[in-house]
Amino acid sequence: MLRKILYLLVMLSGFVACKDDDVIRFDMPVQFKQPLSFREIPGGAVMYYYLPDDMGIYGLRVRYADHWGRPVTINGSYVCDSVVLTGFTEERKAGVNPVKAQVSFFNSDMAESEPIEVEFGTLPSATVAVFENLTVNPFWGGFNVTYTSPEEVSGIIHIFYLGENKYSNQPDSILMGSFPISEGGDTLNFVLQQKMDSTTVIVRTDDYRGNRVKQIVAPKMPCLAMDVLKYKEGFDFWIPNGEDYVIEADEFNIGFDYLFDGDTKGVQFRDARLEEGERYKYHTFMAGPYIFEDKVRFCIDLKEPKVPASVRLYAYLYYGSTYPDYGDEWLIEFPEYARQLWEGSYISRLPSKLKLYGTNKDPETVKIGSEDCALLFTLDDYSGFRSGFCNSWAQRTDDLYSKGTDKDYLEATDAEVEAADPIYLNMLCNYTGTPYRYLFFVVEDTYNSSKFGGEGEERNIREYVTFHELEVYVEAE
Repeated sequence: MLRKILYLLVMLSGFVACKDDDVIRFDMPVQFKQPLSFREIPGGAVMYYYLPDDMGIYGLRVRYADHWGRPVTINGSYVCDSVVLTGFTEERKAGVNPVKAQVSFFNSDMAESEPIEVEFGTLPSATVAVFENLTVNPFWGGFNVTYTSPEEVSGIIHIFYLGENKYSNQPDSILMGSFPISEGGDTLNFVLQQKMDSTTVIVRTDDYRGNRVKQIVAPKMPCLAMDVLKYKEGFDFWIPNGEDYVIEADEFNIGFDYLFDGDTKGVQFRDARLEEGERYKYHTFMAGPYIFEDKVRFCIDLKEPKVPASVRLYAYLYYGSTYPDYGDEWLIEFPEYARQLWEGSYISRLPSKLKLYGTNKDPETVKIGSEDCALLFTLDDYSGFRSGFCNSWAQRTDDLYSKGTDKDYLEATDAEVEAADPIYLNMLCNYTGTPYRYLFFVVEDTYNSSKFGGEGEERNIREYVTFHELEVYVEAE
């Protein structure tokens, strides 16, 4: 116990750098059972060591200067066999431009042995390595940034663009976001609020001590424009073996044609709810059952190869609705088939996990993951109610128990409904400039629902999917 207390005191005091003149030395021959060795890592190195079997030695101390020339002192204990030496950005090669350090032992009296000189190399830190494969690319109404990074990461990446300061109306660098560098890399998409034909993008990295490390500037990056296609004229939509999955229920106004009637907000459903005895008229599209299990493909034919921009799936505005639930006797008046389709919740039929693909082969049979099938968009929300749906694309949509807005459009005026922003999943496609004849998306899961808060329950046992309207966008000519 005494040894541990003394070691803690030594470790605390070890972070206070001493002048060489003030260091108390003890004459002790340094004997290693194995020599010091180093392993280069991003932003530094790991030093492996062995302390002699001497009860008078309490630790090992390494002194060196970091990338900015600031002195660093690292202590190692007798209970470990390595220390991490950090504080570097660019690569330092052993034998060429190595980092020089001094290694010594210390005892319980804070006396140190004579230091030995060592050298080690480093790998580029994540804050530098990200720029080796970083690209700034055109995107729909903005730009995107893609990069790869090492497995060992630290630091922050900041994304700016040159635009107009809304307060001064003067040109300014505008921060789009600051993000921890992701292990392995990331793709960051940005849609500008200001309408611009092109912009200059600035990417900067900092370490976690606030030091600016590196910056690049990408000038005149075009902001891509897109056009919406008209159904039948510009694209076709189908589900393979659609007779097994597309719900056609005239008594509830559920069917394929409601996908393309131009009602992006569920106004027809709202109007039906306001009429006596029409609460079961949904005026929407639904597919199922077992959409996830059967890996059903929702296919789009662009009629000719085009650069895809976006596919949008719309949901209702918030109308404070209840949905059929087998567990609620007080809702027994709901027709039996409506209970089977909805079973408790609107949100439990909305996609929470989805992938969109592009191909020039047969979309019904092309192999996912092959070179003939490009992944264009991924939605991967957690399905649980609070931590998934409540921060999702559909958080403001319709459901009595999942209210994500203070505005009930069932009680609003027609003008307020007309002015409301629609709710939709915007599948903005990764941009490569490659044209595709076909698109298809696969829904992998929907949100869980909750009546009384919490994480919610799985109410979509039969795996139905709904979306209210579908739109397709391509690169503007």
